[in-house]
Amino acid sequence: MKIKVSGKNLDIGDSLREFSTAEVEKYVGNNIGADDIEASVAIHKDGKLYEVEVLLYLSRGFVLRADGVSGDAYKAVDNAFSKLAVRLKKHKSRIKNKERRAVWHESAISATEYILESSKNTESEDDDHLVIAEQEKYILLLSVSEAVMKLELGALQVVMFKNIESNRINTVYRRNDGHIGWIDYQAA
Repeated sequence: MKIKVSGKNLDIGDSLREFSTAEVEKYVGNNIGADDIEASVAIHKDGKLYEVEVLLYLSRGFVLRADGVSGDAYKAVDNAFSKLAVRLKKHKSRIKNKERRAVWHESAISATEYILESSKNTESEDDDHLVIAEQEKYILLLSVSEAVMKLELGALQVVMFKNIESNRINTVYRRNDGHIGWIDYQAA
């Protein structure tokens, strides 16, 4: 397992790095049971608070995400893993299924995500937006329930996927009313 612990606006000491690494190993060992997972723990100090973001990369394009905030760095790390544990509880059996995770990895379609400059940052009335970043993303072959699981575990707003039943591109998204919407694109 590959674990990266980093800090922003603070120097991560050996004790905090070891604590974070131990939490990742304990969490992955108890809940997921896979050695092929990559993990990232980012600790950021903002004033008197520590903000922690934990990312667990299950397979290409499938990420578990949680964050924690506290006045104590150790407590912030613990809060983040507590949130992940709550989210994972109802999806644990599907996450532990190595064969299914292998299908997610093998069926991933590469895509590029472009991040556009916000229109409130530009003074022109032109509708052209500048691309300020681009990232590689993956569209996975998933069932609708797996896409909803990915949405919940990754704390995402939207997930685009290839539906395992219809072989069409679909989208699930978090609605403003708290429910989850599903779009099944039909050929015209």
